[in-house]
Amino acid sequence: MYKYHIMKIHHIAITVNNLEESIKFYTQILGFEIVKKFTKKDMKASVCFIKLNDFQIELWQFQDMKKNIESLNDIKVRGIRHIAFAVDNLKQSISQLKEKGIKFSEPKLGGSGHYYSFTTDPNGIPLEFYEK
Repeated sequence: MYKYHIMKIHHIAITVNNLEESIKFYTQILGFEIVKKFTKKDMKASVCFIKLNDFQIELWQFQDMKKNIESLNDIKVRGIRHIAFAVDNLKQSISQLKEKGIKFSEPKLGGSGHYYSFTTDPNGIPLEFYEK
């Protein structure tokens, strides 16, 4: 079997309700940096790449946004269910983010033997904080 030694995830794209609000959340609350911000006139969209270490998120806001069917955070539903961020100390990370007004679920011990907790971004995208 051929292995792609140079493959790694470059970015995840998220369509958001409010680009500026999302940029503020990811940069000011979670510590991402803006890489590039631009408009795609042919798509009637504003876009911003943000990064944290080697991980990037591509945020999209469309003028003619389509409404998606709301679904619960159900891992059985096909598609991306959440973005997970690895942290060294879950309790400390939650405490620091709660000071910034972020609400979290009760930490739970996962089947992997590590603790995790969920919150959401301003668009309702589930974010998992996972203790390494």
